[in-house]
Amino acid sequence: MTLTNVLSQTNSKTLLRALNSQKNYLYFDISVFNVGASVNIICTNIFKETIARTWNGYDFIVENDYATKFYITNELNSRL
Repeated sequence: MTLTNVLSQTNSKTLLRALNSQKNYLYFDISVFNVGASVNIICTNIFKETIARTWNGYDFIVENDYATKFYITNELNSRL
């Protein structure tokens, strides 16, 4: 999964909250089911490494910088 694919699966309210966040990192908490996926974005100032034995293979963390905000903005604009 790429960042743009994950952003397309995220609801608009969560994307707006992440876009307006002043936190340093965005943690993408992804749960995958038989019929789809649920994406929750957690805004944080703490970079936390994932634990290999508990990682589900989908969750990731990115820096909340201009590039990330650019992709979030593009996704929100495509929904208009």
